[in-house]
Formats: sequence, structure tokens, C-alpha cells
Amino acid sequence: MAERGLGPSLGYFTAIVEIGVLKTFIDFKVFDAIPDEGDISLSVVAEKVGGELEVLERFSKYLVAADILTSSTPGYVAHTAKSRTYRSSEIPAGFLVHVFNIVFRPMAHLQTYFEQHGFASPKHANATPFGLSTGHPDLSFYRILDAEPALGKVFNSFISRAGGLWPLNGVYDFSWMKEKQDILAGERPIIVDIGGSNGFALRDILGDNTFIPAERCAIFDLPKSIENTKGNLDASVPAVQLVGGNIFEPFPTPVRSAVVYQFRRILNDYPDEDVLRAWQNVREAAAPDTRVYIVEELLQEKWTTFSAAQDVSFVMVGGKRRNAHMHSKLAGTAGFHLSSQFQDKVNRCGVLEFVLV
Repeated sequence: MAERGLGPSLGYFTAIVEIGVLKTFIDFKVFDAIPDEGDISLSVVAEKVGGELEVLERFSKYLVAADILTSSTPGYVAHTAKSRTYRSSEIPAGFLVHVFNIVFRPMAHLQTYFEQHGFASPKHANATPFGLSTGHPDLSFYRILDAEPALGKVFNSFISRAGGLWPLNGVYDFSWMKEKQDILAGERPIIVDIGGSNGFALRDILGDNTFIPAERCAIFDLPKSIENTKGNLDASVPAVQLVGGNIFEPFPTPVRSAVVYQFRRILNDYPDEDVLRAWQNVREAAAPDTRVYIVEELLQEKWTTFSAAQDVSFVMVGGKRRNAHMHSKLAGTAGFHLSSQFQDKVNRCGVLEFVLV
């Protein structure tokens, strides 16, 4: 047969088709329309989702052949353990849509991007393959989400649901603050979570350290993100301040001179020059005793296929994965040095603590 000469490309072809079919069924909640147990007629599914029977039959045939759906009778389908994970409320469904939007679609524009900007990593957050793929070639990732509310809603929904996959309970110890009564009794911000979104990180920190007053902690994020946070703030995080701003601009008064600034899972989204600008703004806002925490999945000495794929995916939005040395080099340029390093073995996140030189 002709396909025998295609080698591994045949597998890539079917993988591409599978991703497209799965995302379409997730988008139109086809998996939600299938009962948890027992089969259902595709004609009934078509009525439920407002789709044409023919396209549902054609797409379903692939999923049945791939053992993602099952069919005991022509024209009927039923769930498998695999397909149940693609119902809209499930994290794997959100992850697949997230990967399609943030990685798969931009990769289809790589040739054009490299022709325009040179065969090199993005140097600025406002010139990325993701921007090119969304029709916003001069906007940064989060600005594009602002400009595309539907895309932003999907992204924020997944990040909110997936936040629980990376808890920070017990990763690092804030007990040193107990001895700093002048800090606890003062008025300056204690913890500013930069890009803190729905408050999961502060929830974990305050839950483990009940001596820290929540009203002296803040989430510092883009103004539109803060508006979303007001309506979706984790209920277990009472009284925290919500402050709008931009890490690439001077910090507003309510989040200046903080005891701790935290970058949790956001610096990898940006190229080096932008990360350095963020560090410089932290330096300008910092007090002499300020500590800065970076919470990220750190590159390890031995690369795996998954870690390498993650790094390639960050190219799409202009960022990169970094190890402790790479983070330290950028922080050092802004006047900070690495004082401590902690490793969360459960979630593969490293916590880097920086202080002023």
C-alpha cells in the first residue's frame, strides 16, 4: 500500500487529524451530549449540538477507529474511558484546547514568522508566532487575550481550573516572618503576587501561614485581569488587595516596598529583554530587605521529550524555559542575587529566592 512508504509521517498525519477532531467535538460539546453509560444515536447528538449528521458521522468514524469512542451499532456511539476525559468540564479537554490555541495554531505560522523576523527566537513579547496566528502581530500574549475576549475566556477558564494542579502548600517556609514583628505590625505590603490571577497562590501561602494578615497582601495583575479576578477570586482568600498595573511599567504605590514579591509561572512567558525590564521595575519598587520569589518549572540538566516540547511551546508566545543560572543572570543584571533555592518534588516547580546585592 502507498502509505507504507510514508514512514513516521503517517503517524503525524493521523495525530493532526485526531487533534482537530477532538477539539471540534470539545468546542461543540459533542462529548457532553453522549450519556455516561450506554450508547446514543448520532442523529440525536446532531440535534443536541446543532450539527449536521454527516459531519458527525465522518468525524466519529475516526474516533471509533482510534478507540476513543466505541460503537456497537452503525450510527450509534458510546463513551470510553478516554472520551470521558474530553467532556468540557474535564481538565484534559481544557488542556487540549489550550495546546491547540497556544501551540498548534501558531506553529502553522512559523515559516511566515521566521521569514519576517529571521530564523531566531522572539526578542520581544509583541512580535511572536502566536500574535501572527491571531491577526495581532504587534501585540503581546496577554494584550491579545484582551483584544480577543472569546480566546481570553477559554484561556482563563483553563488556567483557573488547572491551578489546583500546582499547589504551593509546604513548598517553602515563611516562618521567618514570625520573628519580624516590625513587618507584621507595619503598613507596607507583605506579599505581592505578581500575575496572581484568581488567588490560588496566595490561598496556599495564607493557608499555611495564618499569622500573615491577608489584607496586607495583594494580587498585582493587568487591569483587565484584575476585573476578572474581582468576580472569580478564590473564596478562601479573603480581604486581599487587587491592584491593576503592568510589570513593564513603574509599580503603583499600593504594591511598592513589599516584603515579598512573587513571580509564579509567568516569567517563562517572556523573552529575556522583557524579563529584565520586569526585574528592573521590581528593583525600583523594592525596599532594602525585599525578597523576590520565582516559582517556575526549572530546566534540569537532563532534557526529556516533554521538557523540550514545553520549551518549544514557549517560543510561540515569545518566552523560554530557564534554569536557576539563567534566572540568576537576569536578576543579577537588575541588582539581585540568588540567596536560596527550594524544589517541589511533587510538581517539579523550583522556588528561587532573590535578595538585593
